[in-house]
Amino acid sequence: MLSCGVKIMDLKYKPKHYLVALWVGLISLTMGVGYCVLEDHSWWWLIGTWAVYSLMAIVNSAGFHRLFSHRSYKTTPFWEWFFLICGTLSAYGSSLQWTVHHTQHHKYADTDRDPHNFKTPWDFFRVNYLVDRLDFASLRAIKHLLKKPGHKWVHEHYWLFPGSMILFLLLFFPTALMYLYLAPIGLVIFSAAMFNYVAHDDSGPNSSGWWTLVSSGEFRHDFHHDHPERWDLRREWYDVDPGAMLISLIRTGDGTWEP
Repeated sequence: MLSCGVKIMDLKYKPKHYLVALWVGLISLTMGVGYCVLEDHSWWWLIGTWAVYSLMAIVNSAGFHRLFSHRSYKTTPFWEWFFLICGTLSAYGSSLQWTVHHTQHHKYADTDRDPHNFKTPWDFFRVNYLVDRLDFASLRAIKHLLKKPGHKWVHEHYWLFPGSMILFLLLFFPTALMYLYLAPIGLVIFSAAMFNYVAHDDSGPNSSGWWTLVSSGEFRHDFHHDHPERWDLRREWYDVDPGAMLISLIRTGDGTWEP
């Protein structure tokens, strides 16, 4: 056991679970579109799917990515807890393992040790993040989170959050479960995989994947790799970065980024 209390190789949300969440989410999305077309259901449900997906993308970008992984800004405890809970509900792993994944992505970008390195689009549906443990090498990446309340506990009780959400919606709002939770999760995981595939080529990170991740504003991927400490990824006045727009409203100071 690590000195900070995280057990080695103790992941509640394992790499194979990403694939289950992806497939269930995409099947739910397909069923939702089918119902709207064949059963004349309201298209408002699909608008709701896109809205929840966009919220998840922005929250994960501002929270799990720019705040927890890169420490590019500071904010209040309320927003840290908000990002922690909402990010966990998006079925993309705990804040601890997400930070380890992303830290290794920057360290080993475009190599076989890069956990985001998809060789072909088919890989989206049969493999996902390669990191399957939190070990001693991971400690430096997550030590700042282990000093904060909640992250370790949420990591150890991961399934309490998506499980409770699924049970609640299944019992009281079963249609909302498909359109407003499962389908958005599928879109989040698929769009992130697509982005990581498109935004990297033989020359390294690029900005060609704008169409795959428009909701969070992270399409300037080469700029992000060059300046991972920046919370604002806009370079021109016409650039759109919803994640940065949210951060500009809630930040209380500069971050404590460490290379």
